[in-house]
Amino acid sequence: MTITAKPEKTYGLIVGIEKYQATNWNVNGPVHDAIKFADWLLSQGVPTNNIRLCLSPLTENSELVNNFEITSKPATEQNLFDIITNDLSQQTGELLFIFWAGHGLITSERNRRLLCADASKNNWQNLDLHSLLLLFGSDSFRIPNQICIVDACANYLLESNGRPTNLGGKQFPSGQPRQNSQQFVLLATREGETAKVNSSAKTGYFSQAVIKALEQQDWLPDMEVVAKHVKEQFASLNKQQLPTYFYRRSWDGDQEDYYPNPFDIAYNIPSTQARKFVDRHQPLEELHQLLQDNTIVAITDRTGQGGVGKTELAIQYSWYNLENYPGGCCWLYFKRVDIVTQLSGFAMVKKFPDFKIPENLPLDYQLLYCWENWQPGKVLLVFDNVTDIEQIKDYLPPMGSRFRVLITTRSSQLPYASIPLGELPETEALELLAKLVGKDYVEKKLEVAKEICQFVGCIPLKLYHVAGLYSEPGNT
Repeated sequence: MTITAKPEKTYGLIVGIEKYQATNWNVNGPVHDAIKFADWLLSQGVPTNNIRLCLSPLTENSELVNNFEITSKPATEQNLFDIITNDLSQQTGELLFIFWAGHGLITSERNRRLLCADASKNNWQNLDLHSLLLLFGSDSFRIPNQICIVDACANYLLESNGRPTNLGGKQFPSGQPRQNSQQFVLLATREGETAKVNSSAKTGYFSQAVIKALEQQDWLPDMEVVAKHVKEQFASLNKQQLPTYFYRRSWDGDQEDYYPNPFDIAYNIPSTQARKFVDRHQPLEELHQLLQDNTIVAITDRTGQGGVGKTELAIQYSWYNLENYPGGCCWLYFKRVDIVTQLSGFAMVKKFPDFKIPENLPLDYQLLYCWENWQPGKVLLVFDNVTDIEQIKDYLPPMGSRFRVLITTRSSQLPYASIPLGELPETEALELLAKLVGKDYVEKKLEVAKEICQFVGCIPLKLYHVAGLYSEPGNT
């Protein structure tokens, strides 16, 4: 994605919300991050008069806001709506940076909403992010290019937990799609995740990583490089939160270049059962590289005992690399109904266009139909817990195709590239045990904890079993 813009032709809308009308939603950090982002824009030569600042600080951070060189307005729904529709939409710049730090959620229609400072459980004042992006990409908005950075949750809040059936919120009026518009959207979380905040340092982990990445680049930053740097940071933080991004280039159908929004990618990735993902970040990187170089890759168990985290590594890989497989990520199991039925069911549930496997065809032709009529884009197929490697051979897609296959198995005698997993190093086993039974227990009884790890061979699943026994009533 290539955007060109001079600093003096760049505008900024920067929002940081710490204090909400519903005081139990208050959070310490977004205002600090918003001011840091404003400082970065100023350091790049963006004029003070081009920056719109909407801040709602906690009382303890009010002085920080009052002393900042740019005057701010409270981040209420009406203030934000007025700034966007009556002010920024009339400007004739080249680029608009949007930075938002605060609470957000996903509606039942899977739309992202950004909660404003005057939101409460009685009045859920919010902005509709999808509607906002449509406005930015239309001829009702004069600044053609936008870079949108959102540090907000995208978790589901059900009506049973107090969310109204109709969230309301501000919908933005948009005109006709414009042909010279480009958008880059960098989001702190995937759908269903919460954005983590380091309250003691008064910063969001995502905002901190973004600002650090921006500071390492000259004007105008390459946002794909920034996004990939941020994702790498989160892969090592183990925050069960993964930033993601997408962009639209031009709204002319002949020139559209759209990076897949991961929320639109078809998948059936199982939920993780891990409390902590330890000592597996290097295998994640190795696995990704192997799948770039090979059609089929296996995660194996060099102990032969099971419980070393094969499935968990496959789950983590699937999530962390979902946007690399716009054709979908389909998990398959031999212990369930036949593979063709699973493939057909996946395609039907995910509403693949014009996909229906003819029932009167032999198995090999049914599979050939799948491979040739699957929706466009690179695809990841995960065959989980394969007990007999011979049973999989008839179900593999053609070598060298757009399909990638990931197998988890205890078998070690394979004709495919593989990553063998085994016991954890003692330090990582102790870290997992501390997560499961409590850090205080491990620190106070370190030698006992080490003996436990050695007794179970530092196998992750066995540590979970031990922790389960520890948590039963009467155990100390």
